[in-house]
Amino acid sequence: MLQGDFLKSCLLNKISFRTNAHFTIGATFFLLFFSLCCSGQSANDFSYQNIGKELSYVEDKSATMSLDDVKKLSDAEFTRGDHEILNFGNTSSAWWIKISYTAQRDLPLYLIIDAPNIEYIDAFATDSIGRPVVMKTGCLRTRQPNVFVRNNFMLNLPVASKIEKETIYLRLKTNNILLAPIKLATAESVIQGQEFKLGIEYIYIGLLIGLLLFNLFLFVSIRDVTYLYYAIYVLTLSSYLLIYIRGYSFIFGDELRIFLNKYPHILLSFSVVASLLFCNKFLHLKRRAPKMLSLFYVIGGVGILLFFVSALGFKHTATVIAQLLTVTVAIVAWIAGVIAYRNGHKPAKYYIVAWFFIWVTVAIVTLSLGGVIPSSEFTIQLVPIGSTLELLLLSFALGDRYKMIIRAEQKVRDENLFLVRTQNQRLEEKVDERTLQLNSTIKQLESSNAVKNRLFSIVAHDLRSPLNSLLGILTLSDMKLLTSEELQELLEENKKTIKSVNSTLDNLLYWAQSQMGGMVTSKDSFELKPVFDELLLLYLPLIKQKGIQMEQLVKDANTITADRNQINIVLRNLIDNAIKFTPPDGRIWFNLQSTTEGVSFSVENEVEDNLDIDMDKMNGDKMASATRGTGNEMGVGLGLVLCKEYVKNNGGTFHIDRKENSVRFSVVFPSEH
Repeated sequence: MLQGDFLKSCLLNKISFRTNAHFTIGATFFLLFFSLCCSGQSANDFSYQNIGKELSYVEDKSATMSLDDVKKLSDAEFTRGDHEILNFGNTSSAWWIKISYTAQRDLPLYLIIDAPNIEYIDAFATDSIGRPVVMKTGCLRTRQPNVFVRNNFMLNLPVASKIEKETIYLRLKTNNILLAPIKLATAESVIQGQEFKLGIEYIYIGLLIGLLLFNLFLFVSIRDVTYLYYAIYVLTLSSYLLIYIRGYSFIFGDELRIFLNKYPHILLSFSVVASLLFCNKFLHLKRRAPKMLSLFYVIGGVGILLFFVSALGFKHTATVIAQLLTVTVAIVAWIAGVIAYRNGHKPAKYYIVAWFFIWVTVAIVTLSLGGVIPSSEFTIQLVPIGSTLELLLLSFALGDRYKMIIRAEQKVRDENLFLVRTQNQRLEEKVDERTLQLNSTIKQLESSNAVKNRLFSIVAHDLRSPLNSLLGILTLSDMKLLTSEELQELLEENKKTIKSVNSTLDNLLYWAQSQMGGMVTSKDSFELKPVFDELLLLYLPLIKQKGIQMEQLVKDANTITADRNQINIVLRNLIDNAIKFTPPDGRIWFNLQSTTEGVSFSVENEVEDNLDIDMDKMNGDKMASATRGTGNEMGVGLGLVLCKEYVKNNGGTFHIDRKENSVRFSVVFPSEH
């Protein structure tokens, strides 16, 4: 109901919704975010800015005061806010905040508490005829009427019938660090104000997901446990940052949101242990810095202690431990990296920069929470942004480590080759033995290099291009060289590239599974038409966007015996490929029918006259070269390889035919016996 009212008020005020772009990369958004998000406002401006300096507050140490008790207090007993964001520290007291403003006639207003982890929030207001209105919310409460819960709390205030002075009393209570970014805004201001912040959050969410998937893939590919520890660290730290610090637990529903906010530091304890395991493995502490091992064990023990303290519900104590632990881990991990580097571990250079960066980040945030420096939107966003950049730098460190391992292997191979070439006849038996060892080493290296080169060439090209494009957009925006319309147009265009990258990653993962022998074909009987209909429904928006006309011919029953998931991938790639290379306003024909050989499915699409198609390569078993579609869609040439392999696994046949102005892909699957 509240969402409906909110959208209605937006439409009445002629708000245009813009799609937040999925940006990525770089430290430049620190300056952008700082410059745009650290200014305050007057409570009567109703823009999406913090109003801490316009508020007054009083501490209720016993947390027993009622609204009537607070109203009896004089103005002198309230403390005026001295910063745009109120910082009450790590407290178990209740805090009463008085908000006075001039309400405008028939203007919907929203009171936003822009912090996701305040446990109990009570707001007391009056409606247009003087009746009391009470709104209750918080991260440990279920959703209530007139309260919109996302990664903040937005309260729908009563609409005034005339211009008049209004006062709202706000009670905040939490057993944790209590930061109170409070805003009073119209619906239009809320939409406009959240766009930039959400864009920044989408950047580091995308980076975190990319780092997790990429390093999991590397672990599966080369079986180096260092990548597994790093992936676990990324997963646990990202979960803590996104679920608790940034409040995205709301997507899981009220029950799970409340549970996660009751025991948030459990995720942090896992993150601490995973980071220590990763650092130990990456730095080879036993050999490079043995004296640091005992300190790592102590910190790991404190991380386990944090788990039990948080699990037992001592949230206030867990918060104190978490603050000390995060600073300690950053400093100790950085010192260990410096020692390892000085002892000859050269890949530690990016590692040192990463932990120094997070150490500085934690120091700034700690000073902010301690009241030494003012809290602002910049310091609130600094932890997730800084942690994301730390993880990115650690990923660079892993890449540098892998490069040095390859160089070391190459050096060993060269030395072995030199030894073989310089041996004389008296060492013939030794030469034969070395030759056998050398051949084995060469095969392993060639296999490793082939996987590495293929992986990095595909990922580096197809992920770097959209990232560079987004960086270019951000740079132009920072230099004020783009109008709002131009910026929006560029972001919309880049959204298509992100979707193509997502499809590319899907195909890469399926291809990797098949290359590693992890693919299992599990056959059963099912009808092909429902599978086709479901996929076609997903692609209808893209078909309509390109103005493509479709013709479908479905005859007879079409039950087949095959692996449902593999056939789904085959049909998806064929449909996607046809849409990709069909020119705007072109035609696609889908044909599904039973034949004497089995069930036949074909996709035929028009192509541009000047499209150069190498039929020999398309009919071969090797991966085709990447070709962009008529709408500049990306690809890496894995789709047809997957189709052919999966069709073959299921006992089917695959054919490609080129006509004058069209291409047809035909597949025949074994029918049910």
